[in-house]
Amino acid sequence: MAMKEAERQPAVVFDGVEQAVKEYQSKPYTPELVTQVYQTIWQERGKLVGAIYEVPPCPYTQEELTALEQQGKRAGYLPKELATQENRHLLGKMFPNLKSYGVQVNNNVTNDENPSGWFDYETGMDAPYLDTTEKQLIERIAKEGRKLLSLNQYIIASQDNKLFTGPYLDEEATWTRLGSRHEGCVVSADFFQDGYLYVYWYLGSDYHDRGLGGRSSGVK
Repeated sequence: MAMKEAERQPAVVFDGVEQAVKEYQSKPYTPELVTQVYQTIWQERGKLVGAIYEVPPCPYTQEELTALEQQGKRAGYLPKELATQENRHLLGKMFPNLKSYGVQVNNNVTNDENPSGWFDYETGMDAPYLDTTEKQLIERIAKEGRKLLSLNQYIIASQDNKLFTGPYLDEEATWTRLGSRHEGCVVSADFFQDGYLYVYWYLGSDYHDRGLGGRSSGVK
């Protein structure tokens, strides 16, 4: 795994987003608040690529949102227009610090599935499910009724985490297996503190390490 020596950068807060983030951080999580926050965020992100992204009402109840927080999870939103391998390069344009081959035009990192819309994910900077092989990871996540994040979901989850709490996902000590592949091999990824996205594809399915985990998604 590469050393993460880049300097931590502040979150990029788009016009109109700063107040929405403050409200999200200071108020009880209600579906109405979460909807408003993500509508504002995606309105501003869309301006960066000349697009309009519609965000429907948050389907999680206030009780479900509270439970997610207690479990170390957060609700997020990924527009359908940004959920596939073919349009992942738009995320690279939206977040230029990514600089990964996985967000280049005609990249060859496929997704097992292309989930979009509302989903929830683990918010800890360090990955869960550490020291697992591919099989062990997939079996554990399946038992919980969840699936691996796609690379697209992982990018958005990490950018949201940067906005709301400060660090990118996996920006220090861990990296994460995802539901995406390079030439048939499951990829793993992590972030550097400057926002650079590193995507690995050379790990064997039986490889495990105390710093290698996975991140799961519950799709609503």
